[in-house]
Amino acid sequence: MKKRLFCLLVCICLLFVGTVPTFALENDSVRRFLIFGCDESGALTDTILLVARNGKTGKTGVLQIPRDTYAAYTTGNYRKLNGALRALGDGDCKAFFSHAFGVPIHWFASLNLKCVPAIVDAVGGVDLEVPMDMDYSDPAQNLEIHLQKGMQHLDGKAALSFIRYRSGYVTADLGRMQAQQNFLRAFAEKCGQLSSATFMKLFLIAAPYMKTDLPIHEAIALSQGLGKTGVEDLSFESIPGEAVKGKSGAWYFVLSRNGTLAAVNRILMPVLPVVDGNFDPDRVFDRPQNAAFHKIYSSP
Repeated sequence: MKKRLFCLLVCICLLFVGTVPTFALENDSVRRFLIFGCDESGALTDTILLVARNGKTGKTGVLQIPRDTYAAYTTGNYRKLNGALRALGDGDCKAFFSHAFGVPIHWFASLNLKCVPAIVDAVGGVDLEVPMDMDYSDPAQNLEIHLQKGMQHLDGKAALSFIRYRSGYVTADLGRMQAQQNFLRAFAEKCGQLSSATFMKLFLIAAPYMKTDLPIHEAIALSQGLGKTGVEDLSFESIPGEAVKGKSGAWYFVLSRNGTLAAVNRILMPVLPVVDGNFDPDRVFDRPQNAAFHKIYSSP
């Protein structure tokens, strides 16, 4: 199921042809993608993924990064990773993530979540367990969420509400990340029933909302390889860390340096293990002047 969902994302990338990055690939087998799911305004990102694909072994790894992760990508006061794309732009954002995580990131893609309702409606909706009553209103974002607890058949509008809701989760963004995983599984299961013609319809729906620098020859090779990939060859993981309130009152997710380094080596498939000195060399994920932040960052 996960294979089909990732294939869908890659095939969408085929519709946008960019240029080959200036840096060389570390070898002929491993490719990495930085993928953003943007909110309807396009200003902030709701979803951040680092995806690695080894064409030789057929393995694919997906590393989820909480949108509220603290990172000093700017000298300004707003330092949640969901603002990095807006602040840095495509190329510099990719370079920032590559340097901070200690691995080359070859391609970039962003998908505006405004396309989710049409895509979900095109497959006939999804069946999903809603873990709680979800009620939230934000006129500034034109966001109204009203879902009832229990097994639901979600149409496109309801599905978008489900993946964007987070205020009712005790763990806030972390709870939403788990909900997004549940949605992806349900959507992937539905995609397993689709014809080739319906897949093409999904690509055309998503095209106006997609931006990437993935060259077409790489996309073709990647999609051919993914067609041979089994579900057992896919791994999903979220970076470890904890939520903590900053002095301003805003909540941040602070990653564990050691735990995230281990996750990078497990999921992102570096040819040689990323050593401690190459992971977050500028300490952009730490805030040493805040004892609570630094304690989480430096935890074993």
